[in-house]
Amino acid sequence: MIDVLLLFFVVILATFVFGEIFSKLRFPRIAGQITAGLFLGLPLFAGLFPAESKSSLLLLSELGIIFLLMLTGLEIDLKKIKKSSKDVIAIAFSSVALSFCLGFAFALIIGWPLVVAFVLGACLSLTSEATKSIALMQREVLKTKLGEIMIMAGTADNIFELLFLSTLLVLVGTGGVQALIFLPIEIIGFFIAVFIALKLIPRFVGLFKSGGEDKYFTLTIIIGLGIALLSSSLSLGPIAGALIAGLVLQKAFKSQEVEHTVEKNLKIVTFGLVVPFFYLQIGLNFDLQTIGIYPLMILTILVLGFVGKMLGTLLVKPFTKLKTNQLMLIGWGMNSRGIIELVIAEVARQKIPNFPMELYAAIVFMSITTTFAFPIALKYYLKKYPGIMQM
Repeated sequence: MIDVLLLFFVVILATFVFGEIFSKLRFPRIAGQITAGLFLGLPLFAGLFPAESKSSLLLLSELGIIFLLMLTGLEIDLKKIKKSSKDVIAIAFSSVALSFCLGFAFALIIGWPLVVAFVLGACLSLTSEATKSIALMQREVLKTKLGEIMIMAGTADNIFELLFLSTLLVLVGTGGVQALIFLPIEIIGFFIAVFIALKLIPRFVGLFKSGGEDKYFTLTIIIGLGIALLSSSLSLGPIAGALIAGLVLQKAFKSQEVEHTVEKNLKIVTFGLVVPFFYLQIGLNFDLQTIGIYPLMILTILVLGFVGKMLGTLLVKPFTKLKTNQLMLIGWGMNSRGIIELVIAEVARQKIPNFPMELYAAIVFMSITTTFAFPIALKYYLKKYPGIMQM
């Protein structure tokens, strides 16, 4: 029991202290919190995180992501998104396609097998709604038009995440061809279930018209985790389900006052309790010594990851009314990673014989660096272009 309390104490203390230090230095708080995760990932603190605690840490990290995406879904304005659906689809597809091609081609050029080339292309292609959401929320620009485009473009990437991860499981022999065959059926089934939920959940919430904030908050957790569990059971993963759960919950609360109260309480729990474990998990995935061992590979993968997302986003300029500086900022956002590509890299490391360890180290470094970079870029663009988040 003492070990668990010590773990909670150290993680939350470190993310708070580093966040405050970076804030005082006029850097984004999230950058300090990510640094806290890297700091706690040093060998010095290895005793705090024994092997038997890794599964618990992973669970807490995933719970932080689920809470964060639920909160993001609650704050997204779907009416604005409908007006920007063309931009969202174009940005998502272009940034994924170019990044995948760059990674796949680079791996083939240096002589890696096709399956390794696929892994690199997939890892460069993906983005993370969670890491973008944190930066946008802390700058209070998530509800702007540009902020919502970033999040929904990242959400559209979930389709590619499913395809890449399912294909990888088939290639390494752990998923079977059935995983790909049944994937479209599972996606359709999930959205049918969500459609039904949109009809039933408001009535369910309406049964509890009286009561305090705690009751509505508990209902939020029950509904959110239920939909995340459903999406996970259908091989879609809990992340997509958590975001959609937030969108469903918008329809469940008839009162804006109740919705704002739930958002406030969920934000306190998310950022104060569970998100720090997400940062810790990122830090534990990286060994600083790899920078000195594989510097050229790490730098090359980082450049490919950045160029693919940024150039892929800028390529949609002829098809959108967005300005170049807005597309540049979106490109920084699409570069923000931190979740699924780490899962893909870990599966590849464990299941693919002779998987290049320099590639694994480079993917982890790219993931952390691009996650770290977005809040800094966001601060710069907001200061230089005060109205950039509006259309």
